[in-house]
Amino acid sequence: MNLSSERLCAFSAYVFVLLFGIGFWPLGGFIPPPSPGWTAAEVAAFYQHDTNLLRLGLLLMMTACGAALAFYGAISGQMLRIRSASPTLAYVQLAAGVMTQVLIVLPVMIWTAAAFHPERDPALTLLLHELGWLMLIMPFFGAMVQNIAIALAILADRSATPLFPRWAAYFNFWTALLFVPGGLITFFKAGPFAWNGILAFWLPFVVFFSWFLLMPALVLRAIDKPNSAH
Repeated sequence: MNLSSERLCAFSAYVFVLLFGIGFWPLGGFIPPPSPGWTAAEVAAFYQHDTNLLRLGLLLMMTACGAALAFYGAISGQMLRIRSASPTLAYVQLAAGVMTQVLIVLPVMIWTAAAFHPERDPALTLLLHELGWLMLIMPFFGAMVQNIAIALAILADRSATPLFPRWAAYFNFWTALLFVPGGLITFFKAGPFAWNGILAFWLPFVVFFSWFLLMPALVLRAIDKPNSAH
């Protein structure tokens, strides 16, 4: 195993957090999230204000997703070292992680299309805007499957020196569960289950980025553990 490459891939999670965070908030202006109740005129004004800054933020968000893919590879590499766990779990984690990033890139590109011609009919801009938010928040299944696969692999590790602590499995189970409320945003335009609500956005948002800060530290620690024990 090339440990330097493994560590680089694990560290790329922090690159994702940095680039995506900068693009999403100070540049893109998506924090706090715009209300689902915004009119077409309000949405059009959002894309017409500091449009180039918004475009730069979206570009950073898209770029960040490449770093996340490298991190998912690092997770799978460590999961495959757990001999008592099915290797299928590592492949499921990687496939689900890739799907999650695709479902992040797609809304970013949809918002980019909205910002490409901000002077277009506000009704069309509203359509693109809403499609992007629905696509970003609602498809929780990829991240949920990814977290469950990681958790099952960790619990299957029966070695004397497990690669990951058992509490990390329960953390991943809870992370998977807390993504589920995002699936309900199709029914709500206000309240905790709206795309800017506490349960559909803020809680999953905090959990998502907490996961991206905690898991690379655990992966880096696992990389340094001897392979013979597993």
